[in-house]
Amino acid sequence: MNVPSPDKLIRAAVLLTLVGLLMMLPILFGIRASFVGLYMLGSLLLTVSLTLYVIAVVRELRRGGAL
Repeated sequence: MNVPSPDKLIRAAVLLTLVGLLMMLPILFGIRASFVGLYMLGSLLLTVSLTLYVIAVVRELRRGGAL
């Protein structure tokens, strides 16, 4: 199985964070059903990006012998 490197995981996490934040921006301009959906999807993307970042950090610490 091809495991992605921590660098690729961090890049994916940063990209998902930016996309998630952009999807959450419309809620600032008004509350509509479509904006709430985008807000929920943006929140999900932020959660996924945080998970990817934590996985990358743990892998890096294990490789370095700290864990």
